[in-house]
Amino acid sequence: MKDRYSQPLFIAAIGLSAFTLFTLELQAGRLVLPLFGGTPAVWTTVLCFFTGVVFLGYAYAHVIATRLGPRAGGVAHVAIAAAAVTGTLLAPRELGGLQFPGLDPALNVLALLAVVVGPPALLLATTTPLLSAWFAGRGRDPWWLYAVSNGASLAGLLAYPFVIEPFVPLSAQRTALLVLVALFMALLVGVVASAPRGIHAERPSPATPRPPLARVAAWVFVAAIPAGLLSATTTAIATDQVSTPLLWVGPLAIYLGSFVIAFSERGRRVLPLAEKLVPAAVTVTWVTFVARVSWSVPVLLATLLGAFAIIAVTVHGRLALSRPHDAHLTGFYLAVSGGGLLATAFVALLAPLVFSGVYEYPILLVGALAALAILPGPARPSPSGPGAMLRAAGIRLLPFVIVGAVLLTTMTADSQLLFAGVVLLFGALVILVSSGPRSMAVGTAVAIVTLMLVFSPPYEVRVRTFFGITEIRSAENGTAFSEIHGTTLHGIQFTDERRSEPTAYFVRSGPLGDVFAELQSRRPDGASIGVVGLGVGTIAAYGRPIDTMTYFEVDRAVIDLARDTRYFTYLADAPTPPRVVLGDGRLSLTAAPAGSFDVLILDAFSSDAVPAHLLTREAMQAYKRVLRPGGVIVFQLTNRHFDLTPAVAETARSVGLQSRTKEYTPPDADREQLGAQASRWLVTGTPEVIAGFDARGWTRPDRGRILTDDYTSILQLRW
Repeated sequence: MKDRYSQPLFIAAIGLSAFTLFTLELQAGRLVLPLFGGTPAVWTTVLCFFTGVVFLGYAYAHVIATRLGPRAGGVAHVAIAAAAVTGTLLAPRELGGLQFPGLDPALNVLALLAVVVGPPALLLATTTPLLSAWFAGRGRDPWWLYAVSNGASLAGLLAYPFVIEPFVPLSAQRTALLVLVALFMALLVGVVASAPRGIHAERPSPATPRPPLARVAAWVFVAAIPAGLLSATTTAIATDQVSTPLLWVGPLAIYLGSFVIAFSERGRRVLPLAEKLVPAAVTVTWVTFVARVSWSVPVLLATLLGAFAIIAVTVHGRLALSRPHDAHLTGFYLAVSGGGLLATAFVALLAPLVFSGVYEYPILLVGALAALAILPGPARPSPSGPGAMLRAAGIRLLPFVIVGAVLLTTMTADSQLLFAGVVLLFGALVILVSSGPRSMAVGTAVAIVTLMLVFSPPYEVRVRTFFGITEIRSAENGTAFSEIHGTTLHGIQFTDERRSEPTAYFVRSGPLGDVFAELQSRRPDGASIGVVGLGVGTIAAYGRPIDTMTYFEVDRAVIDLARDTRYFTYLADAPTPPRVVLGDGRLSLTAAPAGSFDVLILDAFSSDAVPAHLLTREAMQAYKRVLRPGGVIVFQLTNRHFDLTPAVAETARSVGLQSRTKEYTPPDADREQLGAQASRWLVTGTPEVIAGFDARGWTRPDRGRILTDDYTSILQLRW
């Protein structure tokens, strides 16, 4: 095969490997998510795993490219690739047995992924640097292939949630992976076979000295910043501002797109504009982090994602401009992947252990400014004279003023305008007095620390775990405590004479009151009650001395807070102390004896990161198995982004159950006295039991689509 015909093989192999690696990453997250409670932290840990795999793959590619010629290296790599394909074929199909009791959830996710997807992921991760090095050895410019790789990764990212997941069963996805890996093997063999005899990979020579250690360290640090911000931006928005479905798609698409821009000649034309916008982008990001007020959700998301895009393009642009001679290509990529690994490990593994909030976010923003100081861009004349300096400050400040004004004018709570305005003013002052990235990094750090000390968050307790951030807040008059998980209210309890009353979504005048009225009329001698999702234990207020209640809760911190009588006493005050089982609700119920409960209540869907594995037909069968004759399953389906009711009702119908639904709008008296919240509920059971809810004003739900373990995409269920 003539060498001039080999370029399409390189493009196809690199593009297919990047596309497959990214769809494999999302598929892996989809596989392990149900085993660990459906928490968004699973995604961050999956990202950390694949970043580590990329680092190992790049290290392997560096060794092969620098120690062996294309033919010897190609033969060795094909042999290793064949072993990886064999490992893919032998990967276990059932994952439930790969959980390790007592192991930290994040470490458990990493171990499980290593067994299930480690071999193909490692094989695919070696492709871009190794084939780029072989391409450079044939006298070609290899750097644009990095843009090809990231463009294909971006295509995989967008294809999976919108094309693959909704229409291809999960089992078929795993089979398709084998086909794609086999096709990649064929392309790899073609690339190796196309190597002209006598051509050897270019080696470092006196004309191309090794980059100094300081420069390599700079590459590692600079590459770490956008990779860390990728995870931190998603976590910060979902935790402190707004949680929206598939929020990670936006930051990840931006991250990949910034590589495409930075490593393509045409794309780099936008770098001068991006550099001018960096001061405003960094400042508006930390301002909205410090001032946690009621920003308009669409404007906030657009602002933060736009700011991340500007920062990522600029920082990656500096990396691209500092790239070494082609002879050191694999070493450069290894340094970049090492920075990504350190950053994602910091955000996914270390930060939840050492920080009670998403403090890695402002740290990385300051780091972005430091990165621009470490790797300076093209030399430009500095403004001289007061007039020129004032004009330069105005250019830096104008974009921030425009965005800040939009944020203020679209706020949803006028009472917070003054606080937001003060924080924005501090941000403007930092931009105004900063003359470059170095001084701005110092000024930004001082402003963030000062403002966070002065305006401390209004919480009594804040706990961060693998499953998110949980806060306990006190009412101004000290008569109530509430629990907030991310942006979602999980429960309220009053400390006065209302202490024993159910509140929020669970008030007696609401749908849950109907459920327990029906239960007590059918089971006057006592009932067994199961609840998935503990919150603060509010449902325990409905218990009678003759009832037994079992809670299933995945987060130990939530259990500890519900049992802390300084804040909540629902569990302690219950006439019969409820039993609390630590673990994912579906998995725990699978292990429970058949016919355990008269009523099973699932209260796990108010958060906007919906644990869809709790709503599938297979899950419904597990719930039906633990019901006693005449029992009912009750879903609390209140959600800001999804209309879950039709799909859940249709899924219940597929296992022989009928459903009724009820929407609740609390009267003003209950809102004021009990903190009552609007809610939406669905009850499902046999026709004889459901008839009692017809008499209480519950209605037939609309028809929907059936959710299964193979098809759990809920994008089609949006309002």
